[in-house]
This record gives sequence, structure tokens and C-alpha cells, in this order.
Amino acid sequence: MHDEKKQRTYIITGASSDVTIHFLERLGSQISDDRKIKIFAQYRTSSKTLQNLAARYHNLDMDIRQCDLSIEKDTERWITYIKEVCISDDIVPTHIVHLAAPKFSYMRIRQLEWERFTNGMDVSVRSFALLLKEFLPMMSKAKFGRIVAMLTAYTIGIPPKFMSDYVTIKYALLGLIRAAAAEYAGKGITINGLSPNMMETKFLSNVDDRTVEITANSSAMRRNITLDETCAALEYILSDEAGYMQGINLNLSGGDRV
Repeated sequence: MHDEKKQRTYIITGASSDVTIHFLERLGSQISDDRKIKIFAQYRTSSKTLQNLAARYHNLDMDIRQCDLSIEKDTERWITYIKEVCISDDIVPTHIVHLAAPKFSYMRIRQLEWERFTNGMDVSVRSFALLLKEFLPMMSKAKFGRIVAMLTAYTIGIPPKFMSDYVTIKYALLGLIRAAAAEYAGKGITINGLSPNMMETKFLSNVDDRTVEITANSSAMRRNITLDETCAALEYILSDEAGYMQGINLNLSGGDRV
């Protein structure tokens, strides 16, 4: 069990996403004002929402950095910066939350663009692998860590059509999660994936509203999953109480995929 008096330190990719902002709002409202949580937050294009959130929640010590995870040198610079701050401040990352992903759009295999595949792999898989390589040994030495990466309900059962790059990348990420979980089992660190159904966020800005509506109506719940539902599951999988969950792909499909 992690000592609550010790500083919590989060590394979060995709920090400007709707899911992350909602997660941080919940986190900021749940912890007492006399506690500080250090957060290394990566964004790619705009930090305005993150800056506003940091101004509202003074218990979140936000270190907000621009980093293009599709560029290896950018990713390595950000990781080196985090490591230097951790050494200087004598802190160890306790949580890694990997939510970064290229914006979704449909693609048929006959329209395959390999550059889009590799860009998605760099953002979703390579960046996560580099984070694990650098910080898992530190977490292992401290005997505590909670790590989660965002997957998709489409990694459970048969995926929908026209998502070849998206599904392939998420399966690769799931493979990395399970490989790392197997290697670090029993060392106080949990490494898991979260697989929600479609969420109505800006991640879907390239998807027409009618498709989103059809997806909702055809689901078992007759609706898409909410940010609250996703973030509640995210909070649990990152909690001390989830210390026996290892290498899982948490099914948040609402009964569509069992």
C-alpha cells in the first residue's frame, strides 16, 4: 500500500484531451487543499484549457509541456526533463496515465496510408514504451506504481470495419501493456489498459454526427459512454485498492462486447 503522506507524481500524455481534463477536474476536487499532486502534463497543440485548470485547482502542481510524441527526439527531451526534475526534487513518478492518440478517422485497407500507421504507432506505442523504459526501474525501486493506457472496446471481440490503423495500433499497445505487466508483476506496480466504447469528445471531430448517433442507438445501453463513467474507471484502476489488477484490458463496452 502506498504511503498517502508521500507525494503523488503523475506523468500524463494527451493531457489536453477531454478525458484528461475531466479526470484532472475530478482529481482536483477530490483531494484536500493541503495536499499537492505533482503532474507532468504533455500536450501537442494547445495548453489553454490546461492552464485554466491549473489556475482553478491549486492543489494540482501542473508542469505543462509541449511535446510532439510523433517525433522521437521531442519525446526523449520531455522524458529527460521529467527525470531531471525528479532527481532534483527527490521524487519518483507514482502514476503514468497514457491517453495520447492521433485524432480518429475512418480508413479502409484499400486506402491504407502507411505514414498514418507509423505516426499512430509513434504517438501511442513508442512514446509509452520510452516512458516505461525510463520510469519503470524507478517505480520498481520504490515498490509502487500505477500505470494505465487508453485502449478501445474494439480490442475485445471482432472490431468494426474501416478502422485498420486504429485497431492495429491499439492491439500493439495492448501487447506492450501485457508484456510489461508480466515483467513487473509482484513489484508493487500495476500496468493495465482501459477499453471504453465510443465517447462523444473532440477526439471524434472527424466523425459525422449521424455515425455517432447510430453507434449510440445500436449499443446495448442505447447510448455512448460518458466521461464520468470512463474517468471513474480510470480512477479505480489507478487507486491503491486496485493493487491486484495486473495486465488486464478493462471492458467498458456496456455489454456490447462480453
